[in-house]
Amino acid sequence: MIARDLARWVLALRYEDIDAGTESYARELILDHIGTAARGGVAENMPSVDATLAALGAGSGDTLTAIVGKQPARPEWSVFSNAIAAHSIELDDTFSASSLHPAVVVIPGALAAAEIEGSSGTEFITAVVAGYEVAGRIGRALNPKDTYAKGFHPTAIVGAFSTAATVGKLIGLTEEQLAHAFGIAASQAAGRTEFLAEGAWTKRLHPGWSSHAGYVAAHLAKNGFTGPSLPFDGRDGLLRGYGSTEHVERLTQGLGQPFELSLTSVKPHACCRYNQGPIDLAIRLSKEHGIGVADIESIEVGVVTAAIGIVVEPRERKIRPSNDVDAQFSLPYAVGLGIEKGQASLDEYNAATLADEGVLAVAERTHVVVRPEFDAKYPDIWPCDMTITTTDGRTLHAALDFPKGDPENRLTYEEMCGKFRALASSVFDAAQMDAIIAAVDDLATGGVAPVVAAITQ
Repeated sequence: MIARDLARWVLALRYEDIDAGTESYARELILDHIGTAARGGVAENMPSVDATLAALGAGSGDTLTAIVGKQPARPEWSVFSNAIAAHSIELDDTFSASSLHPAVVVIPGALAAAEIEGSSGTEFITAVVAGYEVAGRIGRALNPKDTYAKGFHPTAIVGAFSTAATVGKLIGLTEEQLAHAFGIAASQAAGRTEFLAEGAWTKRLHPGWSSHAGYVAAHLAKNGFTGPSLPFDGRDGLLRGYGSTEHVERLTQGLGQPFELSLTSVKPHACCRYNQGPIDLAIRLSKEHGIGVADIESIEVGVVTAAIGIVVEPRERKIRPSNDVDAQFSLPYAVGLGIEKGQASLDEYNAATLADEGVLAVAERTHVVVRPEFDAKYPDIWPCDMTITTTDGRTLHAALDFPKGDPENRLTYEEMCGKFRALASSVFDAAQMDAIIAAVDDLATGGVAPVVAAITQ
């Protein structure tokens, strides 16, 4: 059975099975997650999360685990808080092939479980690699085009399973127990894309609740609670309900060859993954040809079909977004930032920039079309192109398959550290950030405890 096969692989994975490149990248992604959680922890939606956890008494009890940059809480709630925070600024990592965000549904659970269990650094890294594998494989099997077509957010649907796998490996579940945890997780998969209609915060909740659910599922299974044996491929299983049943083999075929973690993208721009390539192209063309808003007659952007309902339509809302969520899911606005600002950091998604007439003018002149030849490559590759017609009659064109941050166009280690510092400086001083970087670099030999100590205020 697929659930048992997947559980068997997760539990059998050893640190020695992980190649050096994947192991090194895992530590970089852990650092990236800490940075996004630190900055996301002071995002506009987090006071309501913090107040809710305080009202629930989440910070009381004998067993508390780290929340990045804040006081510890009971593990099921530290997982919840860290995952929401890290997803709140749209700078968390991404699987292109499954259109989901793995770190936020793997690393929070791994941190909490490893802290409680006293896991070694190598055990922690191995559990993270296993969790990424589960997230990526389920996402591939669901097929993002089908998942989005049914109104579901892939990260939310996959999250409970990947957290259950990561936590289950660290707390010592048996193969049978982890298979049950997957069955329990299947009844907790949820997350609608209706947030796109009005820029609501619910997308930010998705990894928090699914990580919380996966953490609880692993512990329920450890204590004898049962789940269905066919959570993925049963008559009423996950694939039929949330995506497609056409690619069930993707769940277990060639696990770890290569590791899904090694195929993970890192975002340099603070917005939806579908906007990353168009921003790169806008910045490139603007710089190469020395053009600005006044020089642009029109812009045509070619994309995959899946981008349309997420970052292109409805056009009225996308060309003049009313809040930061709307803006982060607007391709025309993203192109405006690339042309007018030359970047798309968190600072460009604030109230002042939302009213910037130069950015909005470019957005108004930007039109998006679907390229069938791009659809043929999706979701493994997310191609895009851009053609700018200037007011003096020039036609400027550029295209790319791999935006900055993709595995084929990776950020360097120095750039990863730079991104971490830019985000984490909202919470930590320079010495604290140095300590976090050092602890993550030394994770395999130094263990989890130094990381926990460094991230806890």
